[in-house]
Amino acid sequence: MPSTRIQQLYAIIQQHGMERKLVIAGNHAEGHQWLEQVSRHFGSVLNTDVRTLEGWVLDRSKLLLAKKGLRYLPNTESKWIICRLLQESAAAGSDYLSGIVHTPGLTDVFHQAIMDLRESCVKAANLETEMFEHAVKGAFIKELLNRYEGWLKGSGLVDWAGLNEILGQSVETADIIVIDEPLLQSRLNRMLVHKLTAGNYAILSNPADWTQSDSSFPFETAEYFHATGALAEVREVMRRIVERKIPLDQVEIITSDYVRGAAAIYTAAASVSVPCTFAEGLPNGITNAGKAAKLYIDWLESDFQLEPIITATKQGKIRLHDDGEGAAASAKIIRALEKSGIGWGKERYGLLAKQAQSDGIPAEDASVLFRLNEVFDSLLSPLDEMALSSPEKLIRELCRFIEKHGVLHSAGDKETAEMLRSLEQAMHIAGGLKMKPELALRYVREEVDRLMVMAAALPKPGHIHVSSLGSGAQTGRGYTFIIGMSEDSWSPSMRQDPVLLDEERIRISVDLPVSSETAMQRMRQRNSRLGMIRSQCTLSYCSYELSEKKEQMPAYELLQQFRRTTRQTDADYERLKHVMGDGVRYVRSAPGAAADALEVWMRALLGSGSKLASARRLLFHAYPWLLRGARALQAKQKAPVSEYDGIVNTDRYPMRVPGDAGVTSAFSASMLERYGRCPLQFFYQYTLGIRPRETVVYDRTVWLDASQRGSLLHDIFDRYIGSLKDASHQLHKLHEIIDEIIMLYAERVPSPSEHIFLKEAESIRRDAAVFFAYERQRMTLPVFTELQLHKDGEPLALRLSEEWNLPIRGFVDRVDEIAPHRYKIFDYKTGNPGKFRPNDCFSDGTQLQLPLYGLAVEQWMRETGYDREAQIVESAYVFPTERGMGEEVSRPQYRREELKDLVRAMTDSMKQGLFPPTSDSKNCTWCDYKEACGSQAEQFKAKRDAPENAAKLERLLEVQRFA
Repeated sequence: MPSTRIQQLYAIIQQHGMERKLVIAGNHAEGHQWLEQVSRHFGSVLNTDVRTLEGWVLDRSKLLLAKKGLRYLPNTESKWIICRLLQESAAAGSDYLSGIVHTPGLTDVFHQAIMDLRESCVKAANLETEMFEHAVKGAFIKELLNRYEGWLKGSGLVDWAGLNEILGQSVETADIIVIDEPLLQSRLNRMLVHKLTAGNYAILSNPADWTQSDSSFPFETAEYFHATGALAEVREVMRRIVERKIPLDQVEIITSDYVRGAAAIYTAAASVSVPCTFAEGLPNGITNAGKAAKLYIDWLESDFQLEPIITATKQGKIRLHDDGEGAAASAKIIRALEKSGIGWGKERYGLLAKQAQSDGIPAEDASVLFRLNEVFDSLLSPLDEMALSSPEKLIRELCRFIEKHGVLHSAGDKETAEMLRSLEQAMHIAGGLKMKPELALRYVREEVDRLMVMAAALPKPGHIHVSSLGSGAQTGRGYTFIIGMSEDSWSPSMRQDPVLLDEERIRISVDLPVSSETAMQRMRQRNSRLGMIRSQCTLSYCSYELSEKKEQMPAYELLQQFRRTTRQTDADYERLKHVMGDGVRYVRSAPGAAADALEVWMRALLGSGSKLASARRLLFHAYPWLLRGARALQAKQKAPVSEYDGIVNTDRYPMRVPGDAGVTSAFSASMLERYGRCPLQFFYQYTLGIRPRETVVYDRTVWLDASQRGSLLHDIFDRYIGSLKDASHQLHKLHEIIDEIIMLYAERVPSPSEHIFLKEAESIRRDAAVFFAYERQRMTLPVFTELQLHKDGEPLALRLSEEWNLPIRGFVDRVDEIAPHRYKIFDYKTGNPGKFRPNDCFSDGTQLQLPLYGLAVEQWMRETGYDREAQIVESAYVFPTERGMGEEVSRPQYRREELKDLVRAMTDSMKQGLFPPTSDSKNCTWCDYKEACGSQAEQFKAKRDAPENAAKLERLLEVQRFA
């Protein structure tokens, strides 16, 4: 049977037959659902329409408003007028606002207080300071209300309360007006309805409270359960729907905490593709446009840090290129941004244009950088100090960003964009709000977070309908689930208004409700709405809040219904929980419908006594690649080396190295040292060509990382040595070079703060002072700095024997002539000299630079004709920094036969496919590939020394015998 409200509505419709009838409801959806129930139970409804009270009053008033030249002001706009007035009061030095930050929350509570006064027909002239707790407060609120009234009058605006003032005498209507009783609770609403109907209207009375004895709520068939977590509660609802084969469009889920409950239902339903409609929508963050909006705000709040833009581009939420350019363009843009070194700060984005114009950059890369420079110039130019201080202008720029760069595909994306434009228009009424940038951004963020999209107030066929306590229980569907009935979320708040306290409300007007009245009103309205339910109903609550790790009590109303259902009038909470049994968990092991694939898997894995069984057989059958991974782990644990230890099957994959026929690449000293240090790392980087992400990672406590600092010092050393024309050293010249290069790097790499920049710059100057002192003691000058061994793209063919040339590329930091035809080469190091042992030459193949480049420089000098009798007789690693204390570590140049044997052993090992992990796990600490490699170095130790692997690893082990 339909509810008494539906029967009452049908009786009114029947009574007035062909006359035009208007049903005035809280919202259109509510009224249409009533009419749909009437049609379902009694037949077609003729000549009946639905209006909201606001829409109906405005429709009746629009001609009068037009004649008077007035415009209606909705609450969404009046809020920003109050915000502006509060700002002006604070700027004028209001005693009441002294020391109070003008936050969005402050605007909200004052706006609500002013609207409450207006809707109670209270004017500023009626307020006396004696009505308030403090005279200062009373004077402030009186003045605020007076200025608001003045703004309306001066701007030709009329708010909801103002409509009552301009309507004048009562005017009877020819329509039959049927009004929902809760709409008549306020004095203002009653006055408006009376004037527009001359008191001739019918009232749809509230249904009986669902907990009362005279209620027709179907408590006899009601069911109950509790769950350990909000998602577990929703998943149990889904299981019951499936198990009972309930048609989806016969289900309504009413959630007490709508935002949280709707998010849980959306998550659970989306995972199994169950369609739902959400009466009050979903947070805009589920849409691309909403996510892009929040990332844009993150970008502004972080002082234009680049990471939010890169993140949004990677996630496909924004597009910084033209639509037709495809995914390849996005990949190029992401790579260019990661390598740009912008970091944070508006001025840093100018680097894009500088990099695009730099020498040697490929045309394709330059094109991407120019495009990005145009994009960010367009985004940043409007964001001057004035724009950053205005919520309205920030919203405008946010809208431009979303419309131009957002990836908008769905209806929800377009709805979000439209809502943002509406928000900008609402703010415009205040005539340009100004505040501190951080506060303006806070206003924007909170307004964006409030936007709800994809609201479908009317249920759709084939969809579960999700509603709140304020919008639910109107569908008349056959199955209703009321979730979230815990005491915390169910009980209405009794908190007093922070601006108009209860005692003040009582003194101001009998029409101003106090907190207890408001709470009771909400409770009565909620309970009467639920009294309309006539369907099979299931009530549940979350008995344990996982996020807070605490138990929760059920609402008293749930206990009341349980008593009626079980006819146990004295049942208490213990009895309720005992009858409901154990709380439903996220995964249910009992037989029956599964909520999703995860639950199917868990049931398959749960053995007797809820003990988790081995998943290997099931997993390997479903996922063959996991089986291959398991085999790899087993192979690593066995003694013989295999392909899972970095040993390549050269019969299947022949390995060739630079110098072999058809191979055009060349070695560098660093490549060979990389092989000596870790063959597996060499394999990843040079054989497979896997490059680490070229992303600049920023630490707010450091300006330059070790690599950048080393490059900067090398540039200083090279520039200074190159400037020497004779043996005289000039400290002022060094200082000029230091300042110039530091400023050059300051443009390339953002400093997190002026303090850190000055601190590191001073440290660099101290390093340069060590270098200067070291150089002044030297008796020779360089003949070459940054000597390039390769030429015109062609490597140097280094002769290691009559039949073997090794192609190499490289730069030599410095070459000095120490005697006629006798030379010494140097390599500057800015790290710790500890690992460069004085008595070593090759260090197990990890330090080949000086021996290899000594032979190469000697050959280069003779072949180029620079000195056909040239001999490299000395070489040294130099540490001219505070950390290195100017130390010099020499390397001999007479062990060239051993060098040839070492390089031969290395290249032979490569051709044999030997690429196992390093023998020293310390090398893994800073390796770019450690995430992929894991703990292979430790695992391989035993295999490296195992006798059965000696023959296979022979050539590789030879490499490590060269000290």
